[in-house]
Amino acid sequence: MKSDSRRLVHGMGRCLGAVIVAAALIGAALPLAADEHEIVWGASIPLTGIYAQAGEIGSLGMGAYLGYLNATGGINGRPVRLVSHDSGSLPEQSLAVFKQIMAEEEDVVAFYGDSTGFALLSAPEVNERYKVLMGGSSLATVLADPDKFPYQFLTGPTYAEMVGMLLQYIAEQGGSDGAAPRVALFYSNLEFGRDPIPYARERAAELGIEIVAEIETEPAGIDVAPEVLKLRRAQPDYVIFHGYVATIWPEVMVQAAQTGVDAKFMGTFWAMEPLIIRQLGPLADRYMGVFPYRYFWEQEESATLRLIAQVAQVEYVPTYALQAWFSGMILTEVIKRTMDAGLELTGDNLKATLDAIEDWDTGGLIGVPVTFRDGSIPVGRIYQGNSATGRMDPVSDWIVLDD
Repeated sequence: MKSDSRRLVHGMGRCLGAVIVAAALIGAALPLAADEHEIVWGASIPLTGIYAQAGEIGSLGMGAYLGYLNATGGINGRPVRLVSHDSGSLPEQSLAVFKQIMAEEEDVVAFYGDSTGFALLSAPEVNERYKVLMGGSSLATVLADPDKFPYQFLTGPTYAEMVGMLLQYIAEQGGSDGAAPRVALFYSNLEFGRDPIPYARERAAELGIEIVAEIETEPAGIDVAPEVLKLRRAQPDYVIFHGYVATIWPEVMVQAAQTGVDAKFMGTFWAMEPLIIRQLGPLADRYMGVFPYRYFWEQEESATLRLIAQVAQVEYVPTYALQAWFSGMILTEVIKRTMDAGLELTGDNLKATLDAIEDWDTGGLIGVPVTFRDGSIPVGRIYQGNSATGRMDPVSDWIVLDD
């Protein structure tokens, strides 16, 4: 998987490099308006460490979005400049990056963080000192708390909400021979992995789903055979993976299938990249999961995806880049609405603007109008792998969780 991950990143670099170049060419004929005072965004991005693959691709996605945005007039005529540094996939280093950027740059309007750990570490100073709008790659449940994280927003449903959608789908499908569905929870020992587990237990009980195994592992670099044996003994109908990106879960699937585990396997956002799933071959047909956006090939239903395709002129844009592009869209929408209202671009004003967003049309990137709830977007859809096409096919309607 490691060499495959490198190829994924390098291929993505070639693809989205074209986006930035094309956007720059388009922008040559589209000068900015008279007010050219730039808007500064900061970011800590994991370009090295355990999350480097997702970080590199996400960085390319954000760069592509900003290339297009600035080439087509910026925000109300003002260009956006991104200042970013490598976090090394370490929360403490990410915090140091944040402090460095906040010290060196004047009037940072928004900051894009790399992890839940960073959000937790930075929250005291963000809340008391910097008061800057905070987004990022994390979809941690704890961040959807406006009392503790008043400046934070998420780019989709929380991890708990995602698992809730999976369990809702499982309950609707039922278990083997009409029995209650049997589910195994398979997660990493990181805060990321443990995040939705308490909620999963509670929600499963409410839906009449039996949790037959809970398996916790290191996020990478382990022999999965002992854990596969636990799955064989439990014989679940479904296995939900959470807390991994490109490692552990593919090998678990392969070994589980070889040892007779007859289950559907499911993932959440960070394990829903088709370029990884298709490496499973025929086993891809047994993989499902929840995803908050449409995939790049669903352009017929999405003006936003058609725009990305038109500018990029590439065959495919991975999921991590779509999230980063969407993050840019959110920040742009919030900043533009705040400017249009004649308000200063302070963290308080920007977050109030974001919290007031209702029924926002994302150009079909999300299949229903978006309303933020406690800083998250509790919407997603269940997709299933298709080994014949190499794609993920929708198998549910858009799920909007109630309060």
